[in-house]
Amino acid sequence: MSSWARICSCVAALSFLQSAACRAGAFLQKPGEGIVILSTSFADAHKAYDSRGKLVAAPSYAKFETQAYVEYGLIDEITFVAESSYMRFRGANEQRQLEQLQYLTAEAIAGAPLYLPPGLGGGARYEGLGAGWIGGRLRLLEWGATILSVQGSLRAATPAAQTYLDMKRRLQEDVRLQLGWPVEIFGLTGFSDMQLGYRSLGQSGDELRGEMTFGLRPVDGVLLLAQSFFSFSPWSGSAPFMSSQKAQVSAVYDVTREVALQLGVRASLRGVNDSAERGLLGALWYRF
Repeated sequence: MSSWARICSCVAALSFLQSAACRAGAFLQKPGEGIVILSTSFADAHKAYDSRGKLVAAPSYAKFETQAYVEYGLIDEITFVAESSYMRFRGANEQRQLEQLQYLTAEAIAGAPLYLPPGLGGGARYEGLGAGWIGGRLRLLEWGATILSVQGSLRAATPAAQTYLDMKRRLQEDVRLQLGWPVEIFGLTGFSDMQLGYRSLGQSGDELRGEMTFGLRPVDGVLLLAQSFFSFSPWSGSAPFMSSQKAQVSAVYDVTREVALQLGVRASLRGVNDSAERGLLGALWYRF
């Protein structure tokens, strides 16, 4: 698989992980209540992890993404979840000048007017709908303030977007077991959340995914989040093996009881056949 294919195949993994930053994890919404989160992120990469996990130079790219995520409590035991996204991907082409020169040379030999078509040698380009998904979260067990739940969702994308997403086919299934519990440190309240999931039909085959989130409120109205995301494809078959570990830290500030703002940064920590991506994110929360 080419460097570009490897880079494009991991873009969706980060897209999904970034949006997960805002979710309630294992916890459910009360019936008739919910949350809408509009998030925007910008990320780029100039290096990638090769097949041995070594950081090497790779074709660079930049990605801008906007997502709309919603949770709504249907009944005490079930919360509806869904998301849609719009993305713009711009990849650099290290051979751009050579491709343009070859094109002009061919025109000169043919005696045709010298003309460079717009975008020639400009690298990969995409702008349009990203991945969207719909599903539900079901409470399995609850003891005290600790909760165990399971979430299942169906993920889809257009054929044009697939190249830039971690999707071998247009439809994917995602199932994850989630455990959440409250924490208290030096009188400060917070929560922890752990998730273990399975996603079908990634670019390198079916994937196992893990997520850990730790949230703490240092003062009223401010929530600090530290998160780690991990994914790998143990059943890659003929496709190259892929693994990814990324981290994200952010802060959520309550403007009012209903409205909150989130700002954060994220970066790749290690991987195999994965891009070394880094980026910024911002989000607007609305609770209803």
